[in-house]
Amino acid sequence: MRSRIVLLVLFALPLLWGAVDLLRAAATTGSRCPGVQTDADGESEPGPMRPGHSCALSYDAGTGRSVGTSTYEQVRYAQEVRRGDLAVRGTVLTVYGAAGVAVVTVAARKRAASD
Repeated sequence: MRSRIVLLVLFALPLLWGAVDLLRAAATTGSRCPGVQTDADGESEPGPMRPGHSCALSYDAGTGRSVGTSTYEQVRYAQEVRRGDLAVRGTVLTVYGAAGVAVVTVAARKRAASD
């Protein structure tokens, strides 16, 4: 009985983690700059990125310069790759967890029926 509960928990954790990853992949919308976003003139710009904007990924407050920048297209591509990674990982974990829970449940029922 105790081993069945342990196995169910061990398979339920990846199932829940996969569901969270799938929700994160579905909720990722728009292009957000993870650093300081600037427009074409170099002025700080709040809100979602638009074509022509750039993103200062690492900002040195001492010198006021960007250490690394990305264009709108680069940020958009990185977010699409991240969304795809989350979707694949979420799918694999969800299928693995659901299959494990199903196998443990069916095995427990067959064992209970034979006893």
